[in-house]
Amino acid sequence: MMIFRLTLLGQSSAHFGAPKFAPEDGQKLLIIGQDLGAVGGLSGYADGYMDFVDHIPAGVTTYTSLNTLAGLRTTANWGSGDVHAEAYLEDEKFDNSTIAIGLYLVDQLDNVLAGNFDGRIDLLGNWIKESQRPVFLRIGYEFDGSWNSYNSVKFKEAWIHIVDRFDDLEVRNVAYVWQSAGINTPNIGRWYPGDEYVNWLGYSHFDGQNNGQAIRTFANEHDKPIMIAEATPRGRDLEIGDGRSHWNAWFDPMFKSVHNDSRIKALSYINVDWNAQAQWIGQGWGDSRVQFNELVFQSWKEEVSGEAWIMASDSLFELMQLGLWNDSLMTDTKKVLASPQVNTSSKYVISKDADNVIQLRSISSDRIAVSVYDISGIHIYESFVSSNHHSIPMGNIKGVVIFQIIIDNHVFRHKVLAR
Repeated sequence: MMIFRLTLLGQSSAHFGAPKFAPEDGQKLLIIGQDLGAVGGLSGYADGYMDFVDHIPAGVTTYTSLNTLAGLRTTANWGSGDVHAEAYLEDEKFDNSTIAIGLYLVDQLDNVLAGNFDGRIDLLGNWIKESQRPVFLRIGYEFDGSWNSYNSVKFKEAWIHIVDRFDDLEVRNVAYVWQSAGINTPNIGRWYPGDEYVNWLGYSHFDGQNNGQAIRTFANEHDKPIMIAEATPRGRDLEIGDGRSHWNAWFDPMFKSVHNDSRIKALSYINVDWNAQAQWIGQGWGDSRVQFNELVFQSWKEEVSGEAWIMASDSLFELMQLGLWNDSLMTDTKKVLASPQVNTSSKYVISKDADNVIQLRSISSDRIAVSVYDISGIHIYESFVSSNHHSIPMGNIKGVVIFQIIIDNHVFRHKVLAR
């Protein structure tokens, strides 16, 4: 029993790489960043995106580092605008917005692997848990960027170590985003920690041709949703340039790439005057604030008002199935007994409530039939009525029960601990 209990608690944060918080195909989360001034709508930050639009984005981006966790509970500035994740939790306007955190790990991998940062990892995990909202964690973002110099072996090991620490804390409201620089690095998979430890793939979309193609290909191969985790029209100054030229040259192609790939389910736009930030002065990034170019702003508002775009709302977290992920015991693909060609990473989720009722839900549109047995093989429950959701009362049954689940004529077996 103890061996099974350990297996049950493992992967409580990554959920074995299931597509956590991903909306349905055709739907996209709009996320805005990447500093307090860029987002706006806060006391002392009244000239940002939120101060010019009539909607609240589905998420906001922010940054911290395991070195100090600056920018999490305190305001930090590394020459690229103030960041303070706690500020969004403290302002009720953002009560229904997700948080996307970029976790900086440059020159920190050895400390992570040595356990020197375990206390800080736990502080971050508990902060995420206490936020009570979906949080996207971009561990070591832009891992393949030469400017970060991440050793691929140590990067993977550090990623797994962080996820394992979060598992111990049972941080279930986090989705792990593996974010490339979008530069189509050859053999990009050498930084990949494995399907079980990654919920989303991501990439940066700046200038150049065919941004993120390596990630889009990788996502198809590994059946993962995609987030454009950083997007900005590098080299364009929206405040002084020609709006039609800006829109046609960068925004329109970018949005077309988003709509043409059903796996792209989130866009994080960086809405900032790069020229005014010390870290970026003289590097040619430009000014990406959409509100300061009339034509770009009108076109932007028309685009994001479309049915595809998801904003903050009272029902957003329900749409993202936050409660389901928080209550989920596991989606343990290691326990699945099926033909190897069947991809089981996103088939179903099993959860249990306080009344010892076990819920079996299909993550996708697949319909499920199920039989349940106790550990001795005695039949407890069955329903061959194909449904997306089975609610199965366990009554006074205790210990391990075995689910036999049928999806599309494929049989899966799954152990669950009742009461």
